[in-house]
Amino acid sequence: MKNFLGLAMIVAISAGTLATGGCVSKQQYDEALAASRRATEQLENSQLALRQARAENEDLKSRLAASGGLSSSKDEEIALLAKAKADLQSDYDKLKALYEESLRSGQAPPDLGPIVLPAQVDKALKEFASANPDLLDYLPEYGMVKIKSDLTFEPGSDFVRPAAQDALGKLAAIVNSPEAAEFNVYIAGHTDDMPIRRAETRKRHPDNWYLSAHRGIAVQQVLAKAGLPAERIGVLGFSEYHPVAPNKPGKKGNVLNRRVEIWIVPQDRLLTAGPDVEATDK
Repeated sequence: MKNFLGLAMIVAISAGTLATGGCVSKQQYDEALAASRRATEQLENSQLALRQARAENEDLKSRLAASGGLSSSKDEEIALLAKAKADLQSDYDKLKALYEESLRSGQAPPDLGPIVLPAQVDKALKEFASANPDLLDYLPEYGMVKIKSDLTFEPGSDFVRPAAQDALGKLAAIVNSPEAAEFNVYIAGHTDDMPIRRAETRKRHPDNWYLSAHRGIAVQQVLAKAGLPAERIGVLGFSEYHPVAPNKPGKKGNVLNRRVEIWIVPQDRLLTAGPDVEATDK
C-alpha cells in the first residue's frame, strides 16, 4: 500500500508541475493526470481490500471463539445426558427390583410408569391406525390399540367381521415383528350398560361379563390364527364397569364404551407370578 501511496503523490506533484510551469503539451498533461487518477483508484482499492481482510480476520476470530465455546457447551450437554441416562437406569433397576419383590411376596405390583414401545413398532402402529380410522384408534401413551366393537362385531355377537379379521391379521404381523418380540399382548373386552335382552343372545352370553370376555377371546383367536404365540396373549373381560364416556340415562349405553382394547406391554408386566415363583402353603 505504501508503494501505491508514494506513486500517487509523485504523479500528482509531477502533474501539477507540468500544468503550472513546464513546457508540456496538452496530451502529456492529460496522460499524467490519468496516471494520477489510476494511482488514486488503486490506492482506494487497496484500502478497501485491507478493510475487508481485517473484517474477515475479526469474523474468523469470533467464529473460532464461538466454536470453542460451542464445543465446550456440547461437552457439558453430553455429560449431563450421560448422567441423566445413568439416573434413569438406576431408577429402572430399583423399580424392577421392587416389582419382582412384590411378586414374590404376593402383593400388588407397583405402577412402573408409561409404556414406551420401540420406535419401529410405534411407527407401524400409527400407520396401521391411519389406514383403519373407522375401525380402531391407537393411543401411543398407553401402547394400546382400541377396536370399536360396533364395527368389529354384530350386536350381541362375538363373531369378528371379515374386515376386522383382516385388520387384526396386520396387527398380529406388527406385534410379531422382531422389534416387538419382548412385548406381550393383553386383550380387554368392554361393553356399555345396556343389558342383554334377546333370549337367543343370552344363551351364549348370559350378561355383559360373558359378552366382554367372549369378545376378547374372539379377538385372541384371530390374532393366534394369524401367528401370534398363545403364551404372549392374555384375555380379560370388564363388562360395563370401566366406561370411557358416560352412558345414556336408562341403560341406553354409549357406542364409545363398546370396545376391545389391545394393550402391548413389556413381558415383566404380565399379571402372573411367573414360572420361577414357588407357591407357599398358608
